[in-house]
Amino acid sequence: MRVDVIDTLTDFAKLEDNWSAIYDADPDAQLFMSWKWLSGWLTQISSPWFVLAAKADNKADGSYLAFLPVRIQTKIENGRIHNELNMAGNFTADYTGFLCAPGAEHLAIPAFARHLKQLNWSRLNFENFRISEPRMRLFLAHFPKANFQTSETSRIGKTDGIDNGLCPFAVLPPTWDSYLDGLSTNTRQKIRRLLRLVDASDEYRITTATPETIERDLNALLQFWEVKWKPRKGDLVHALVRSNRAMLTRSFTSGLLYLPTLWKDDRPLAALATLVDTRKRSFLFYMTGRDETFDGPPPGVILHAHSIRHAIENGITEYDFLRGNETYKYSFGVKERRIRCTVVATKNGLNLGGKIDPRTVPDVLDEATKFHQAGKLGEAERGYRDILQVQPKNADAIHRLGQLFSSKGDHVAARRHYKTLTTIRPDAYKSWLCLAQSCKALEQHLEAADAYREVLRLKPDLPEVFNDLAVVLIKLGRLADVNAALAAVLAKQERASRKNGAEVRARRVMDRAMPQGEAASM
Repeated sequence: MRVDVIDTLTDFAKLEDNWSAIYDADPDAQLFMSWKWLSGWLTQISSPWFVLAAKADNKADGSYLAFLPVRIQTKIENGRIHNELNMAGNFTADYTGFLCAPGAEHLAIPAFARHLKQLNWSRLNFENFRISEPRMRLFLAHFPKANFQTSETSRIGKTDGIDNGLCPFAVLPPTWDSYLDGLSTNTRQKIRRLLRLVDASDEYRITTATPETIERDLNALLQFWEVKWKPRKGDLVHALVRSNRAMLTRSFTSGLLYLPTLWKDDRPLAALATLVDTRKRSFLFYMTGRDETFDGPPPGVILHAHSIRHAIENGITEYDFLRGNETYKYSFGVKERRIRCTVVATKNGLNLGGKIDPRTVPDVLDEATKFHQAGKLGEAERGYRDILQVQPKNADAIHRLGQLFSSKGDHVAARRHYKTLTTIRPDAYKSWLCLAQSCKALEQHLEAADAYREVLRLKPDLPEVFNDLAVVLIKLGRLADVNAALAAVLAKQERASRKNGAEVRARRVMDRAMPQGEAASM
């Protein structure tokens, strides 16, 4: 089976029809693997990402049978930089996974595993992986214990004891009355009473977000949510609010969000954000927020009951409470499904192949530079060399390695790197300046003089460089060359000055020739 790598938004957009066809056919598919969701999410991912796409043959026009979206992160452990692969739907998605046409599993899943083992990573994180056990076993079989360590991560909260690996969901019958009949007597009576209170009241009402009200309703939801969670999440809550606002706004624009708000007169009491998957006929409860000072009918129960009724009326067959086995969810007549948090890691904790993933070079450069600035020169050097192992002509890594060696007084190594840098960036005067300074420190005056001349050729308005050139020429006993070098610099500066003066004069002529308004607008 052939596996292609899709790593641009343009190419991902071309997959929409193929992706949606597989999505509709795959019994394991869920909203966070839909093309609509991922097409919005991938635009927000700052780390590199790619999609593995599997097809049965090598025909360019053949349809794909399976997709696996992945993102790459750069991590640091014990001063060493390595890469981790994560499912691309993470952060604001409760589930991750991959898509596969029924019947193609035994070809597509091994193909994905083989491709992943050819990449450079130390850890493969299947976080919140919603997948059938046969598919998971088939995948993990390609990561044997002799070469890899496989473990399961607990999703039980340390403070509240909530198991976030359990996901309650209600199977919805065709009618509202049938749904109520499946609940306990007390719950059924309570829901009916609360909905009558809203339906028949002039005091309470429920509105649904529209393009005109979405900003207002999101503000209410997120403000309530922030008040509740700030004591537990601290300053992190602000970033979570921003990311959720962006995600919910994208979802609303894409037709994926149902957002009812409960009011008492003009006072918002609570809001509930539910993601809507019309292809799988599913509602996915994402988040809620309520006015914690309100002492009255329970807003959460009202909004969940209202949303479930709305879902049934619109042909939805499942109401998914997503991650977490909170007690209140079980009053709505739910079943449970368990998701996986599986980690596949290399035995030595280092990347496969002993290299970084080339797609993470900018991130590795950033981390190595931080080491450098913090004075951790060994870690910085290792990071720069990691980059050069996969990109031997990476100018930034070469330049910073040269700086690192210069700071250590190893001018021989610095000169070697700067000389390489001048072949990669021959028109960058700083490359030649670094080379010149290293040669000067090594008392290689002839080579230093040549490098200083190149600096002045590229940038003649650096008097301090002429001074350095003069010093090395004097050391070489070439006093006449000092005057020649000075004359050359002055001549180039004069030509530049005349050119600038001509441009100024030309501008003045044009300004005089044009009407005042036209001249001003140029």
